[in-house]
Amino acid sequence: MTPAELAERWTDLASARRSSSGMERRRLDAAAAVDVFACIFWPQGRAGLLIEGDGRASDLADRVPRCRGVRVVVEESGAGATPQRTVLVIMLEQERLREIFGVLSADLVNAIISEPSGPAALRRCIDRLCMWQGLFERLAPEGLSEERQRGLFGELYILDQLFLGGENLLAGVDSWVGAESSHQDFRRGGLAVEVKTSLSKRHSRITIASEKQLDERPHVHLLLAHVRLDESEGLGTSLPDLVANVRNTLSEDEPASRLFDERLLLADYLDVHAPQYETRYRLTSVRYFKVEGNFPRLAEWNLPPGVGDIRYTIIADELGTWEMDSTSVVALAGETM
Repeated sequence: MTPAELAERWTDLASARRSSSGMERRRLDAAAAVDVFACIFWPQGRAGLLIEGDGRASDLADRVPRCRGVRVVVEESGAGATPQRTVLVIMLEQERLREIFGVLSADLVNAIISEPSGPAALRRCIDRLCMWQGLFERLAPEGLSEERQRGLFGELYILDQLFLGGENLLAGVDSWVGAESSHQDFRRGGLAVEVKTSLSKRHSRITIASEKQLDERPHVHLLLAHVRLDESEGLGTSLPDLVANVRNTLSEDEPASRLFDERLLLADYLDVHAPQYETRYRLTSVRYFKVEGNFPRLAEWNLPPGVGDIRYTIIADELGTWEMDSTSVVALAGETM
């Protein structure tokens, strides 16, 4: 089920309005372990989902998240019956979030129908809603800013170059942890890599977001990757192009593909925004620096007492002493597989 297919169901249901109250619904997958319906709720004509299956709501109700612009209701039906039935209603309340809600709903449907039993499907639905709660709090309806597009472009480039060259693609994707609030963008084995992306026409200063970002102590090796890009008219690669390239690399590995799409969501990348990401980039340079010894950085271990939550810059052109060639970096990444 794709967001576009789900949007078509909602449009058809809205055009077939038969009453001024209640809802119109259409089953989405007859083979699923639970009943899953696309719905339009009247009188406001709000889009949503109805999920109903065997199982009790008592262990789910306390975990139901509150998502901005989305109403979630959990009810038990058939009191005293065996088995009991649980009903989940998920309804859009802010129309400006309709495209994002379509992505959320399609994700929920795909997660639910993959489960073998009703209770498992209901739990999976709540689990996914909990993940989406954080996304809805920070996602902008207009998509990623130019700066965040560049940052994600740099991370995906490094993912492709360093971590997807071996046979274990799932482990490669799993190394991308920056979207999970890690201090570095990539971690695998004893290796951590922090990626910074900037435009070539700007100065070579690199902004470090915290005293933990370049703290090498928890790792065997900590690398700083500096990706420099030029914006290109008509030529080069857009962010959606690069996403498509990585998906093509992972296309034969379903678990890796699924995990990659989940990590994209955590990075606030939604396919519905892809047409807006028109900027194309040409790679100017990629430099790798090993953070060790006298590398210029501020970390917890060298800060004065009482100082924390810092943000500072370093100058990339003055880091030559710690630079590693790309061949050595690729080999180092391969050793951690």
